[in-house]
Amino acid sequence: MGQLAVMGREGDTKIIWDPGSKDEVKNAKRTFDELIGKGFMAYAVNKADASKGKQVREFDPKAEKLILAPPMAGG
Repeated sequence: MGQLAVMGREGDTKIIWDPGSKDEVKNAKRTFDELIGKGFMAYAVNKADASKGKQVREFDPKAEKLILAPPMAGG
């Protein structure tokens, strides 16, 4: 199972997908691509070793966990 965690002002949203389900993968990828297009940053995290996330630019349906962070507001 993969997890897409989207950080937002109203709280976090999670999308779970089964890599074997085309519809679930399609939905998660659509959300990922839409938010990347709005300036969100994506990080892949390996739950097993709790490593720091590495930045990614493309959706990976085999990823354990992807975190999307909103763009930073500058001043």
